Parts: sequence; structure tokens; C-alpha cells
Amino acid sequence: MDDKPEPMTNSAALRRLLVFARGHWRIAAWQFALAVAGTSLIFVFPGVVRWFMDEIIPQKRSDLIWRAGGLALLAFALREGLFYFRTRVNCTFEQRMITDLRSQLHRKIELLPLHWFDHQSTGDILTKLADDVPATQRVILEGIEQGSTAVLQILITAIVMLVADAKLALIVLAPTPFIAAGGWIYSHWVSPRATAAREATSALNATLHDTITGIRQIKSFTAEEMRQGKFLTASHRLKDKQTRLMAAWAFYAPSMTLLGNGGLVLLLMAGSWWCVQGSMTPGQLMDFLLLVGFLYEPIARLHGVNQTLLNGLSAAKRVFAILDNETEEDLDAGRSLDSIRGEVEFSAVTFSYRADKPVLHEISLRAARHQTIAIVGATGSGKSTLFQLLTRFYDPQSGAITLDGVPIQNLSKRFLRQSLAYVTQEAFLFAGTVRDNLLIGKPGATDDELWAALRDACAEDFVQRIPEGLDAEVGERGVLLSGGERQRLALARAFLKDAPILLLDEATSAVDVKSEQLIQAALAKLRANRTSLIIAHRLSTIVEADLIYVLHLGRILARGTHEELLQTSSYYREMAALAFDGGEGSS
Repeated sequence: MDDKPEPMTNSAALRRLLVFARGHWRIAAWQFALAVAGTSLIFVFPGVVRWFMDEIIPQKRSDLIWRAGGLALLAFALREGLFYFRTRVNCTFEQRMITDLRSQLHRKIELLPLHWFDHQSTGDILTKLADDVPATQRVILEGIEQGSTAVLQILITAIVMLVADAKLALIVLAPTPFIAAGGWIYSHWVSPRATAAREATSALNATLHDTITGIRQIKSFTAEEMRQGKFLTASHRLKDKQTRLMAAWAFYAPSMTLLGNGGLVLLLMAGSWWCVQGSMTPGQLMDFLLLVGFLYEPIARLHGVNQTLLNGLSAAKRVFAILDNETEEDLDAGRSLDSIRGEVEFSAVTFSYRADKPVLHEISLRAARHQTIAIVGATGSGKSTLFQLLTRFYDPQSGAITLDGVPIQNLSKRFLRQSLAYVTQEAFLFAGTVRDNLLIGKPGATDDELWAALRDACAEDFVQRIPEGLDAEVGERGVLLSGGERQRLALARAFLKDAPILLLDEATSAVDVKSEQLIQAALAKLRANRTSLIIAHRLSTIVEADLIYVLHLGRILARGTHEELLQTSSYYREMAALAFDGGEGSS
């Protein structure tokens, strides 16, 4: 495995997000301009109040009441109108960024090699796509946008107060250095707690995903209590992490609020003293009291922004860890062949998923053009691994695999995989319609081509019986269809792809006799004029193969036709006796 990179710091994650947001700078500029305009309007009302207190009321200027009130109302109306447009712009900005980042993450996940997925839980990946990406964008929208607006309001308010009365302004601003220091301490204190809470959320989602996808197994083994215990363990872990996180917030938020209120009390005491002394008017004091609200309201907002930043940066680090993965597959690196004869050869191939557990040892086999090669052996002998290597889902530690004499490492993965029609033991269908699943084999295929493929795969009849036909929903993983129906749809995809090399991994092992007969009829058509490599569970399905390789514990034990192996291989003879005398396929 690759060495793990150094953990990303919060500041590095923030810089990455700002670079990402730069691609949306126009809409961000509109957003900031609206925020500045809306913030500037808040200072109209304190001035109007001072006007009432120091001029209109003492001088009994009733003629100015409507003018002053209208000015205040107009300022409020303009501010709320700007808030409306700012909210619309924010929403557009947010959704564009989320869509772009989620698209990048999904694309990256598609291109990561299979060995990366071997060490990841599906629930954790889903959490990063569904939860971490939006949380990451909150850093920009609430963190940076709201934070910059709050800082702007604080600066403007502070300047207005200093110009109006420097002495009072300094009294009001006295607690702000302590508030700033508290925010810095809090961010360093809480960051690891926020990361731990994110990881615990992913673990809980992974457990929930396993429960949902494995619900049939849970019910068949009456394992509900065991799974509930596992879920509760993950849930309690998340509860503990969230409690630790919120405990920090519970201390931080009121502490900062207390400091702000302390400044307000100091202002009230000092202002009242100066009013009594006659060096300040009540209107001036009221003006300052309102300005204090405009000063500490954004400071209080910054406390929440700080919390959002920490949660969002924890999410961003998890997202960037995937985007920065250097093991991405380059599907187009390498050459393509002008034509394919379909000759496949393994030469002394050795492979292991883990260094301490080799799977294949010095495997050599060859499939000539249009030959049907069968591979048989006990479970765990390494049969499916051969196909994993031929498709370059993994690369061998030693030896060579060639296609028409060209090492497959020299071919682009896109060209190589487009040359192979791979039908797996588990016929995986995506949630969606029959049409959606078939079009994976040939995007843009016409309905006539789809029905032709279904006909060749002996699947036309059952699809026609469904009222919706090609637009019938198959359910998650094809759960609304039988095993044989799923397998025949998978074969129809292979017909549509029309690749020169066919890989069949125990395509009939999980179906009944009737379905097997239909599938075998389809396979006979599919193998015509193709090089075919077949992993067989039922020996009756491969007796007509041109050549059979017998694998045992990752080594080739014997090779030959069915009749030859019955004469030369005692191991194959025992497999055949169990298969045929034991009534293979009778279930």
C-alpha cells in the first residue's frame, strides 16, 4: 500500500477552498457587494434615533417626524430587499460550488483503482459525497461570506464609534482582543474534536448501509439483535464524539457573550456618568447603545461562523484526501490496436492481494483466436483473479499478460476493457430500468438493437411480459427480477457490447436448471466467433471447451480437453465424478 500522506492542516484546506471558489469569482463578487451595501444601511437607524432624541423631541419638531420615520423605514426596506437578492445569489453560488465539487469527487472515485476500494467502506464514501461536500461549501458561504460581512460590519461600526466619541469607543472595544483570543484558542481546541465527530458519522453511516444492503441475510440468519448491537456501538461512539464537541461549544459561546455584555455594561455606566456630568446628551448615549448592538451582533455571529469553519474544514480535509490521491487510473495512457485477433496469453504470472498471502503462482495459459478456454478449480483457487488481472483491475507482481502479443500494460485501459465483455458471477444491475442497464453495454443503442440483444440472450420473453417493457424498473441491484432474469440481462449487455473477447465468471452457478438451459443457449450464440474464457462451477457447461485448465491453490495442476483430463488428472476426475454422479444442477 502507498504511504499515507501527511494530514492536511486547517489553513491548507482553507487555501484549497479559496482557490476552488476563485472559479466562481463573478458571482462571489456580486454576493460580497450586496453584503457590503446591506451592511452599510444598518447605520441609518442609529442616526435617526439620535435625530429624534437630540432634535425632534427636545425642539418639538413634529414636522420632522414623518421625514425621519420615512428615512428609517426606507433604509430597512432597502436592506431587506438587498437581503432577498443576496439570498438568491448565495443559493446559486452554493449550488454551483456543491455541484462542481461533488462532480469532481465522483469523477475521482470512478477513476481510483480497485485496491483503493478494498480498504474503504461504502458508507464512508457515501458520507463524503452526501454530507462532507455540502459541509465543505458552508466554509465558503457561511464561513467566508458571513465572516467577511461580520468583520466588515465590526470595522465600520468601530470607525463610526471612534469618530463619534473616542473615549466611549475604546471602552466598548476593550473586550474585543479577549474575544479574538478566545476564538483562536477555541479553533485549535475543537478542530480534532470536529474531525473525530466526522469520522464517527461515517462509521455510523457505513454500519447503516451494511444493514440495508444485507437485510435479507440479516433476516434469514435472524441476526437482527447482533446488527442492532453493532449499530448501537457506532451510534454511542458518535454520541460521545458529538457530546465532546458540543461541550466545547457550550463553554465557548457563553464565555464570549459574557465578554461582549461586559463591554455593554461598561458603556452604559460610563455614558450615564458623562450624561449626568453634562458632557454627553442622551441622544448620543442612545446612538452608542444601538451601535454597540451592531458591533456585538456580528461578533456573536462570528462565534457560529467559527464553529461552521471548523466543521467544514474537517469535512474539506476528508474530501481533499480523496481528490489528492495519486493512484488515479489514467484510462487513456497507452496504445490502441487497429484490430484485435483475440489471442490472450498469461506467462509465468504471479500475484497477491497482500504480500503475505499469494493467490497465483507462475500461471501460464493461452487462448488462441476464437478458442473457448475453460478454467475450473475449487473455491479460492484463483480463477476469478485471472479475470481481475486481464481487465487490469490489478497488475501482477511478476510475469506478463499479452493481447495479440502486446503486453496489456502497454495498452490503454479504455481500449483493453472495451475489447472485453465481462459477465460476472453476480449479475449486478443498477437501480433503474431495463433500458438503463442495457445501455451500459452500448450507449446510444436503438430500441431495435436492445430487443435484438434481449432476443439473443433469451430474455426477450420475460421483458415483454412486464407491462412497462424496456422501461420497467429492476429495483436496487435488480431485486425485482429473479436470478436467471438478472443473468440474462447481463448477457444481453454483453451481446450489445459485441466485444471480441468474452469473459464468463460462473455465469450459471446461481440459477435453476431451466434458467441455465436458456443461459447456455444464449452463451452458445455469444461465444460464436469470439475468444472466450470461462470460469466454470458446473463442469457440464464446459465439456465442449477447446481446452480446460485446472487450478489448485493458485497453480495450474493440469490442462487438456475434457476427455484428456479424465484420463490424465485424478483431481479433475474426482471433480467430474462429484459433478456428474452427484447430480450436478439438480437443485
